[in-house]
Amino acid sequence: MKFPVLNIPSLNPYYRAALVLIVAAIVLVLLAVLTDRRDLTSAALVIAALACLITGIFLATLSGAEPLDTRLVSLLPVQGSINLCRVCADLGIAGNAVFLPPSPERHDRIMQFIPVSAYTGSIAIVRGDSFVTPPGPAGLLVVPSASPLEDELRKQHNLVVPGDMTVLPDLVREVGVDLLEVADRVTTDIDESTITIRMEGYRLIEGCRATRQESPRCCLVSPCPVCSLFACLLAESTGSVIQVEQCSPDEKQPAVTMVFSLVLPDSSS
Repeated sequence: MKFPVLNIPSLNPYYRAALVLIVAAIVLVLLAVLTDRRDLTSAALVIAALACLITGIFLATLSGAEPLDTRLVSLLPVQGSINLCRVCADLGIAGNAVFLPPSPERHDRIMQFIPVSAYTGSIAIVRGDSFVTPPGPAGLLVVPSASPLEDELRKQHNLVVPGDMTVLPDLVREVGVDLLEVADRVTTDIDESTITIRMEGYRLIEGCRATRQESPRCCLVSPCPVCSLFACLLAESTGSVIQVEQCSPDEKQPAVTMVFSLVLPDSSS
């Protein structure tokens, strides 16, 4: 006869803490009973056990199970990203994805452009529907995977993207930690031409690892919705073309490092 095994890792931290406190209470009571000293030490053990038990019950009562398995959720966009990367590879498109800021030529929407080679054009030269051909850079023009997510944040959370790079770190942290709650900590480093974003305690890390296992190019060509959202925020805030340079999930810790660059317009274009 097989008995069900409690899958503790699937429980949220508060419920696990409650289990630990209840177990600690049982241990303290056993110590008091087994030693049978019947003095102040035994009384202290019983009082400590009672405090642990009450706190554990309190935590268990107020904490429910996780509404979604983040590991499974993280795998939802993986195959879509891989498929787009494969299509680009079959078409001979080898450039990294760039995010174009709103422009009248693109109906004032942020668009994702995957060039055939390195992108050096101006922000307004990319026109067309899905397939962009010369004059100008050739490549594939698509709607960013984060577009529905960004629209929802604007509607439900009144997301406003300021045109000031000095507030970018606060904006990125608020979106990643407070609104999406996908990471415990988000830091942003800005220098002259690159912006580095690092997410620590990233809850969707398994999706990043699965995509990278297929090919590291997938994250550079077709970023997941979270990385795509950050790129869209950077493009709108800076008003510049943002190119994905690096997306590296940590192999041991739930952390991801993303590097974006500001593409300066080609003086000849």
